[in-house]
Amino acid sequence: MKGKSDRVKRRLLKQAFADNLETIRGLPPRAIRPGPRTFRLWIRRSPLVLLILTLAGTTYLASNPTAAHDTIAPAKIVITRAARPLPGAPATIDPTPVSAAALQLSVHRVIIDAGHGGTDPGTTTLLQLSEKEVTLDIASRLGKILQKNGFEVVSTRKDDRLVPLRERARIANDSDGDIFVSIHVNSIVKHTDSHGIETYFLGATSDPSLNKLAADENRVSGYSVADLRKLLDRLYADARRGESQRLAGAVQQQLVGNLRNFDAGLENWGVKRAPFVVLVATDMPAILAEIGCMSNDNEVAMLRRAEYRQHIAEALFQGIHAYASSADSQQKKGT
Repeated sequence: MKGKSDRVKRRLLKQAFADNLETIRGLPPRAIRPGPRTFRLWIRRSPLVLLILTLAGTTYLASNPTAAHDTIAPAKIVITRAARPLPGAPATIDPTPVSAAALQLSVHRVIIDAGHGGTDPGTTTLLQLSEKEVTLDIASRLGKILQKNGFEVVSTRKDDRLVPLRERARIANDSDGDIFVSIHVNSIVKHTDSHGIETYFLGATSDPSLNKLAADENRVSGYSVADLRKLLDRLYADARRGESQRLAGAVQQQLVGNLRNFDAGLENWGVKRAPFVVLVATDMPAILAEIGCMSNDNEVAMLRRAEYRQHIAEALFQGIHAYASSADSQQKKGT
């Protein structure tokens, strides 16, 4: 009690000294100054007031969710960034065509693909002639002509064996070929009176007959359903398509123009698009040439002759040479 009394005395003495000092300075006593007193009272009571306001606000917001949402609206942050494709979705492709002239391309190595082989004979006839032996013989003759004229040649098959389409594409891609030429012989059972030549490049088609032809040629592909997405992406986003079309046009023109000298009834069935797997899977300009029609007896008789097969090989070479010369000419103009 004595210690507490001493503390009170010291506080009163200190306060009296302060009041006397302020009186000497001309200030009124603290007791009659309203501002400081009100301020001191507010400071002392403020925690209690803040507690009451907090409890009242919490109760109101809990009973009115809409008001809470409107009162405490979260800040909206907008982040602008480049759009990214979904996993597995094809990348956006610029539709602007790429010109070979701008890329300074030339043709040195040609991949020759003799259709069918081994246990897959392709089209056959009653005269014991199969597509696989015709295509292999013409491919061999074409390879010799190309090499004689300074081209490098890679063959997907050199004998009578079955090579799946996937393996043919792998051989072509691993060889870094400049162009790919697949040789086949057509057969149209419903139109045995007519025969002609047609050359294909990669592309989708709405023609049921061409889809059936592609299905027949794609039988021994070596691809599974798991590869479907990758193949479709290449089918619809293929930057080689323009060059493949140019190559197909050059080959078709030379085949028809040259072979009509030996077969006046030969029809020009033109350049077409079709989803042949062997064209989809290769990384270079690629075509598939149907050099004849084995459903026509007269054509079969001609295809049995080595001389006519040599003419076909020479016409294929002229088409390849025309395309290669065009590519070289564009390269020289750009230099």
